[in-house]
Parts: sequence; C-alpha cells; structure tokens
Amino acid sequence: MLELNNINAYYGESHILRNVSFTVEPGEVACLMGRNGVGKTTTLKAITGLLAVRSGKIMFDGSDVTKLSTDRRARRGLAYVPQGREIIPHLTVRENLQLGFWARPATAGSAVEKDAFDEVYQLFPKLTQILDRPGGVLSGGEQQQLAIGRALLSNPKLLLLDEPTEGIQPSIVDHIEDVIIRFKNSRRFAILLVEQGLHFAARLAEKYVVMAKGAVVAAGKSDELNAEMVRQHLTV
Repeated sequence: MLELNNINAYYGESHILRNVSFTVEPGEVACLMGRNGVGKTTTLKAITGLLAVRSGKIMFDGSDVTKLSTDRRARRGLAYVPQGREIIPHLTVRENLQLGFWARPATAGSAVEKDAFDEVYQLFPKLTQILDRPGGVLSGGEQQQLAIGRALLSNPKLLLLDEPTEGIQPSIVDHIEDVIIRFKNSRRFAILLVEQGLHFAARLAEKYVVMAKGAVVAAGKSDELNAEMVRQHLTV
C-alpha cells in the first residue's frame, strides 16, 4: 500500500528526514510515534507531496508517486487530516464537506454522493446540526470531526491523521477513537496515525514506527513496545 524507501528531506539546508523507511499494508492501522520535533509531521508532508524529497522513493498502491503533485496523489487515494485541520473558515460545514467529495477520482451520480454523506453523518451526527455554520466558528472538536469527515468523503485508500486528539475534549477523543476502531475492523482503507500518547496509540494501532532526530529508530507490532523504548522516545 505505502512504502517509504530511504526518504531524505530538507527545510532549506537543514536535513530533517534521514533515510526514513517503513511500510503500511492495506487495511492496516499504523502509528508514527516520537516526541515533538522528530519529523513525524514532516514525514506526512513528504508522503502527500507538500514537501519535496531530495532522495529516496515513495511507493503508493503499486506506483512510484515521489514526483507527483499533491493533488494527483490525493486523486490516487491519499487523504490527509493535518494537525491544524485546515478547515476553510468562510465556507460552511456543508461546503467544506463538499470539497472532500469533489476530490474523489470519479463520481457516479447523486446516489453515490448521498450514500457517502449519509455515512459521514452517521459517524459524526454533530455535523448534521451545524451544516450551515462557517467552519471558522466551530470548536476544536467540531473542526476535527469535520476534517475527518471531509477526508473520508474523498474515498481514500490511505488516511493520514496528524495528532487527531490534540486540544480536543475527552468525549470527542473517545468518539474519534471509536470511529478509527470501526474502520480498523472493516479493513476498508489503511490509516497512518501520528500520535505522541502511548495509551491512545496502543489501543488503535497494529504497527508502530518510532522516530527520533528525523530517523526511524524502531518499528514493529504494537504489543512489542518495551519500557526502555517508551522511556527514551515516547510520551506515556
């Protein structure tokens, strides 16, 4: 599904990602972990094409996408929910969601559109109550639900979530966790989750990838995380 091979990326002349390599299999939930500033968000930007890589290769769904633009990667099935959510503030909730649906590679008419929106409304019922509100006036939890819903409407093969629980009330965190578990069980698409909190990640992910100083320092099954690794690289 996704394979990163020796990815190196820079901000100016600062070497940020150093030979980053890992895989995410179809239907798998993987967690990219590590403390602040180790390169997790930068890795997601490299995957989506928001940051050009200087060397290495990114394979997605059997094709080399290293040189493709961000929009072409999105149309191949990459959906990204960034840390800042990037809701369009002057557009309504309904209009923000519509942007996600328009990002699909192809649409098959009103029936498909209705089913897609109905699914999002079932996952996030709160959105049905605020469809005509501008995105900029929503709470952090409402914006996060909107951002995930918008990404789902693009019909992704891989969903990238950058710290989806940051700054959100516990009840919404629990709800987002339930949604991720639901998709994990369905195996409909893969999820790459960036998360610092060990407990949240351990409940959701099947695989972990730990980063430090721009490099991958450990990877494996989630139940293999050990105390020393947690002490050195992770937040409990």
